Amino acid sequence: MNDRPYAVFSCDLDTVDRHLQGYGIDDAPACDRIYRAAVPRLLELFAELGVPGVLFVIARDAHAERALWRDAAAAGHEIASHSLTHTQPFSTLDDERLHTELAESRARLSEASGVEVIGFRAPAWDVTERVLAMIADCGYRYDASVFPTPVLIASRLAAYRRSAHKGSIFSMDLVGHAFAPAAPHRLRSVRNGLIEFPISVTRWLRLPVYHTFSYFVPPWLFARGLRSALRSGRPLCYEFHAADLLDLAHDGVDHRLDRHPGMQVPLAAKRAALRDVLATIARERRIVTYRQAIEEGIAA
Repeated sequence: MNDRPYAVFSCDLDTVDRHLQGYGIDDAPACDRIYRAAVPRLLELFAELGVPGVLFVIARDAHAERALWRDAAAAGHEIASHSLTHTQPFSTLDDERLHTELAESRARLSEASGVEVIGFRAPAWDVTERVLAMIADCGYRYDASVFPTPVLIASRLAAYRRSAHKGSIFSMDLVGHAFAPAAPHRLRSVRNGLIEFPISVTRWLRLPVYHTFSYFVPPWLFARGLRSALRSGRPLCYEFHAADLLDLAHDGVDHRLDRHPGMQVPLAAKRAALRDVLATIARERRIVTYRQAIEEGIAA
């Protein structure tokens, strides 16, 4: 077995309308733009680099896009759940609605992809102990929602400023996230030994090693954080979004998404930046899926 530390590339396939809902814009119609434009570019990029990825899919569109998910699974990528409808805030849903979002999304995506879905990431990383317990109860083997950085608080404030409707930014446990363990680990508080794969941060300052962060800081600072994470020897869980491979104008994206990080950047520049980061990681780490990490016994 390759003894290099591993890394995981995961992409959240938030649709344009669900991004807009997160900004308080509730009148956007369901949109398939990411499936027609961004996902093919993503799969092409993974193929170019020769790496697998994890696709966190909103299960609302599972059946309509089943050919896409079957092709992705056949190419070695993992399909995981990003909930049924990507409702925000997520952790405040009542028990019945929360169970539906978790169980129904897992069932639909498993059927659509032809492979049992074992992983979950919450919309906007909004998990609590209650949500994690229900994730385990619904049969998932891992969660990838915890973002262990104090920068999450600033991120929520920034999203609040960009939002059309000023709802609460404190529905999630921001402090609990900020100081949670930063390496993959089993959750002792959950019955079936659910594994948590946190989004990567630097060791001491806990700066995010997360693609959206690159739109907010100087390139040298982001590169320094990435180097720090690679030197740490910890597994590196690198997250980005399908919107990172969308062009606001040429892809016919709802103009109201211009508030989203990176949407003012030309597609060629965004793709080149993402490719450079993924290639840098792939040169130093063995790239696996979360499922592979669990099956190989290297997850935690």
